[in-house]
Amino acid sequence: MKILKQIRWVVCMLFALSCARVTSPTGGPKDSIPPILIQSNPKHGEINFIGQQIDLTFNEALILNTPKDQIIITPAVGKDFEATLKKNKVTIRFDNPLTANTTYSVNLREAIQDITEKNPAENVHIAFSTGEYIDSLSIAGSLYELLTSAPVKDGTVALYEKDTFNIFRHKPIFFTKTDNKGYFELSNLKPGNYFIYAIVDNNKNLVADSRSENYGFIATPLTLTSNIKNTEISLVRLDARNLKLTSARPTQTFFNIKFSKNIKSYSLSTRDNQTVYASFGADQENIRVYNPGYITDSLLVHLQATDSMSHKIDTSLYVKFSSRELKPEPFQINNNGFTASAINGTLTGSFEVNKPLAALSFDSLFYQIDSTTIIPFTRENVQYDTIHNLLTITRRIDKKLLLKPKEIAARQSKPRSTETAPRAIQNTKTREYTFYAGGGTFVSIDGDSSKRIEASAKPATLESTGMIIVQIKTAEKNYIIELLAKDKVVASRYSIPTTTFEDLQPGEYKIRLAIDKNGDREWSPGNFDKKEEPEPVVYYHDENRNQIIRLKANFELGPLLITY
Repeated sequence: MKILKQIRWVVCMLFALSCARVTSPTGGPKDSIPPILIQSNPKHGEINFIGQQIDLTFNEALILNTPKDQIIITPAVGKDFEATLKKNKVTIRFDNPLTANTTYSVNLREAIQDITEKNPAENVHIAFSTGEYIDSLSIAGSLYELLTSAPVKDGTVALYEKDTFNIFRHKPIFFTKTDNKGYFELSNLKPGNYFIYAIVDNNKNLVADSRSENYGFIATPLTLTSNIKNTEISLVRLDARNLKLTSARPTQTFFNIKFSKNIKSYSLSTRDNQTVYASFGADQENIRVYNPGYITDSLLVHLQATDSMSHKIDTSLYVKFSSRELKPEPFQINNNGFTASAINGTLTGSFEVNKPLAALSFDSLFYQIDSTTIIPFTRENVQYDTIHNLLTITRRIDKKLLLKPKEIAARQSKPRSTETAPRAIQNTKTREYTFYAGGGTFVSIDGDSSKRIEASAKPATLESTGMIIVQIKTAEKNYIIELLAKDKVVASRYSIPTTTFEDLQPGEYKIRLAIDKNGDREWSPGNFDKKEEPEPVVYYHDENRNQIIRLKANFELGPLLITY
């Protein structure tokens, strides 16, 4: 009997514990209906409001989701408000009295969610006035990344009225955020002239940080007398900080010059025109100066540097090197790819080195077609970009050397296909087709030499490659047409209404058109201080707005039309 009594007590305790535990109900249909606003004080459209808090009542129990980030109040009150929740009632209380004769707009975004599935209340927007009327004009549009044309989700779009406003220092009064498709609407505005800009406000301080945040602006003001629609703002990443020289000192076997941000170009010179061996370091914030052997103490050099916003540094400094015996960093060569084209008879390759070259031997630099045919390279075939440490090798040869006998005849009878599948190529004996750079071909400024390089480069033929024809329709005089693969530029043309990109490997491509407004033959990213917008960029897309161009072997696509 005692055992039975003890079992009963245990069962009762377990039953009591199970009754006390609160859990979400299981089973039944999933709640997909968002909370609905059923009452507000003030009401939407109310005038002469004199309170210091807003009360919002919904039809179900709620939770708050980061209200100070999600709730947007304009004109801005910053974070000088407190949002509290009691069951299904939300109270927004302002720390300071509201400004007289002002229309306020409150957008909850995703701050209010139901307690079961966290469905956010949709399109909850309340406008009220502390004066006798409600401002009712609006500016709407979309936000997108300029260099990819992708819509910007959760971007901040803002307005200011005075041209002394600086987006890098000042916080806006009127602002909103974009939806998942990059759409925005600034509502309840009074008539007037407004400047508009946008930022990806990662640190949520309502100030553009050009070092880490994309931003964009429209240089001319918008005159608001009626609702404005279809306002498009493009974003770019452009460091607008002033250019500064932050350090200059010996490091390892080189002298390192460091800047506050990336520079676009530089020059180093001496009074007696001595050769200065220098290149960018791991990034374009650093310049490395190497000792060619004759510098025993220090060398006075004149430095000029320019960033992408045309900020300049023009100064002189002494270059010194460590007196200690230091082991230089290993010499590295990165092969960016070597190609041979049997279509136009060209051999092309590029190589990056991690430090300046002191010598280049051409005796062991060649392209081998087979055991009896070798194509050598000479100094005229090699270009060396000393700033970026980039070697480019180009040579034209008789294209018949790159074609098999049967392929030469086939070119006359097998044109490219535009609608049908490509024809099969008969199997033939494979040739060697290899690029060679023997050991010691490249010698660095530190005296170390390269290892042997071999790169297979079978000639591209009409049957194995494709072609894209592009047609541009624009009134602009100057423009750049760029072909992109994996979002990297692989070929470009300048101001040619109809152009052909040949010799292309099968794959996916995009075509980008950049309008060269200032005619400097390169895309300019703009300058907020000078009120210069980035030069326009548009992408080719098909009737379904798809930018991807899928090219097959032995196919010719186009002409693909881009209109601006």
